[in-house]
Amino acid sequence: MNSPVIWLTACAFSLVLCQSVALEHGSAVFELLTSDCPTEPVNAEAVAAPSEPECSLLCTLSGECRLSVYLTDRAVCYRLSAMPTSTGSCGSRMVARRRLLASEVTVGPSAPTSATPASSLSEASVIQNLSSNFVLWYNFKKSFKNFVNQSVYQAEPVNVTEQSPVDGVRLQGSSGSYVKVSTAEFSKYFAFGKQYSMFFQGKFSCNSVDKCISSFLDVNNPTNPTNLYIKSDGNIKARVQFASGTYISKTWTSGCARDSVERLMSFGINFGGTDFVFNAYYNGSMINSIDTSTSVVGGNFINVHNNLLIGSCMSAAIQPFDGWLQCWALLTGNLDAAQFDQLRSACSL
Repeated sequence: MNSPVIWLTACAFSLVLCQSVALEHGSAVFELLTSDCPTEPVNAEAVAAPSEPECSLLCTLSGECRLSVYLTDRAVCYRLSAMPTSTGSCGSRMVARRRLLASEVTVGPSAPTSATPASSLSEASVIQNLSSNFVLWYNFKKSFKNFVNQSVYQAEPVNVTEQSPVDGVRLQGSSGSYVKVSTAEFSKYFAFGKQYSMFFQGKFSCNSVDKCISSFLDVNNPTNPTNLYIKSDGNIKARVQFASGTYISKTWTSGCARDSVERLMSFGINFGGTDFVFNAYYNGSMINSIDTSTSVVGGNFINVHNNLLIGSCMSAAIQPFDGWLQCWALLTGNLDAAQFDQLRSACSL
């Protein structure tokens, strides 16, 4: 199994497994770049790649590659043998990773900071390093259990018939098909003044409809949820409902292509206690907010966070999720880009 051709053939059957083995086999550790990204057009051959993790893998299999560059809107990968001479900011559509030399890799345990390359951490390591923050972590490629504590908050598949160790759980866009978690008393995590983070990874298309990612709601009164969804224009929107009746929402520009092609995407949002944080995480980069609103609706919403539905917002205006669910997480506190990147890497293993 020393031939790169054989390695790539194996990847066609199991990308996640091949990526994990290949990275370990080649001792490849990548550092996510947030600045000094190459300017376009990239001076290298473009290679088709269905996802960004495969781009890193292709770089690993090339002995000369020192920088992997993935363009999310075109699903193409560039492998550069040296850092580019012309650099600029890293846009939301570009994910660039520098392959570290052996002398740059630190051996031994480390805290989840921006100096910790995400691809060097296993799923168990990420959970351990963020254990004081984790509330829920689901990897649907493996099971419906809460990996933070498998004895509580197990997810329940509702009218889900397809599960893959590579792609996760498939939802067909039906209002009666979703993943449900009983989350009684979870309003304590969403009280005004509390900080929290959410993370999601899945494979789906942004096909010109509002598409639900997840919602916390009272199933007996689902009209005012705390939810996360992709808008018809491809942007990301989050909304939090407080028991008092006040709600806050924010929209971030993602650049998600509005077509029928299913692409692997991951994003994370932070709530800072009184408002959503301006920047959100999208496919390895931080994106900006374009809209914020605050309003008050009448009623009592003490039970609004008693149920988590992943893939359904129980709303006529927001369509059920159509695609593959892979990972979903809730954490207390706020995460930086490097920590979100660790979640993304852990979900891709």
